Amino acid sequence: MRLVIVIVAALWGIAAVWAFVKTSERSRDAQLTAAYIVLWPALAVTLALNEPVPLWLAVPVVFGFIPWLMAGPHLFAVLQDPAATRPDEVIGIPTLYWVWGGLGAILLGIVFG
Repeated sequence: MRLVIVIVAALWGIAAVWAFVKTSERSRDAQLTAAYIVLWPALAVTLALNEPVPLWLAVPVVFGFIPWLMAGPHLFAVLQDPAATRPDEVIGIPTLYWVWGGLGAILLGIVFG
């Protein structure tokens, strides 16, 4: 099992480096998407290693997995066609969804924490 975890982490690291290299001269949306692909798992692992974590912090990180899944296809689309970027979106998700979703996740953590 440890070998599998090491292989997955190594592949994730290689993909992250490739994403940063590929997006260095692309739009801000492509760079933010590449950063999200790298930083969300790092934040999730950091919180998992620092148990117990307050729910108001843990719940938004857990809900961050959903946009993380969509970030890969969005990055691929932006790299293929830079016109796929829209000014009112962050990693392909409208800005208002980020604001209300983040606030809702924090409130869920506070209410149930």
